[in-house]
Amino acid sequence: MGLLNIVKSSIMLSLYFYKNNKANFISMLIWPYLMLGLVVGLGFFIGDPNSFKRNVGLDVNPLTFFIASTIVAMSSIDVMWSIAGSIVFYRWVGVLEYIFLTPHRMSLTLILSGIPSYILNSTMFLLVLSPLLLLQEGLALGLLKLAVIYIALILGMLPLIGFAVIFASLTLITEEEENFLQWLNPLILLFSGAFYPVYLLPWWVRMISMVLPSTYTIELARLTALMGSPDFGRFTFLIGVLFGLTLIYNLFAAGIVGHSERLAMKKGVV
Repeated sequence: MGLLNIVKSSIMLSLYFYKNNKANFISMLIWPYLMLGLVVGLGFFIGDPNSFKRNVGLDVNPLTFFIASTIVAMSSIDVMWSIAGSIVFYRWVGVLEYIFLTPHRMSLTLILSGIPSYILNSTMFLLVLSPLLLLQEGLALGLLKLAVIYIALILGMLPLIGFAVIFASLTLITEEEENFLQWLNPLILLFSGAFYPVYLLPWWVRMISMVLPSTYTIELARLTALMGSPDFGRFTFLIGVLFGLTLIYNLFAAGIVGHSERLAMKKGVV
């Protein structure tokens, strides 16, 4: 019952945050269009859709391509802040010590409190940009593509949870000024190919991107731009990779977070 209460409290916290911070909530609704507008606007400023298709080597709709990228990129940032960033937040508000005293493991508390926030926010990002996608693709095909993007968001969440917990462990044993996420999130987006396909990036960036869960989530969502001639083998491959990374990152996170808790308490960080 205690675990269920953590989930319920996280949902209520998110809902009350939307209700009591209307200006922030409105900015969250506008932010996806600002990101999409920046990327697409720069693209049209320095090129055109045909040059994009030539560079990518595929007959894709650039707007659909970047709508999928924007939704996944924003959701990936959100899960990192919901889980890893919560360590910094708890320390700032002075309740991190009480989190340690709860009967459940720190990692479990972080995960169960972060998942509802991720699902609510990623659903909101999807709904905000859905009118544009439906206008671009039509009702039937647009709804199908939105469903595929949402599946990619849920599947991509699974390895990102473990990934975020690992960095939560690193944040836990450092002082609050050393917030990894301030510089980590932009690098993750860059190396995941959020703004341009990974295979067009330098080889050393591609090597890093291979171990990032967001790389495969973005690629899975972007396949919606090719759903006129779907490659089901590619879908299956990406889903398999995401499940494999889920196993690897979550097992590693389960082992490292306990060590980080003990080290943080020994050092007196909390």
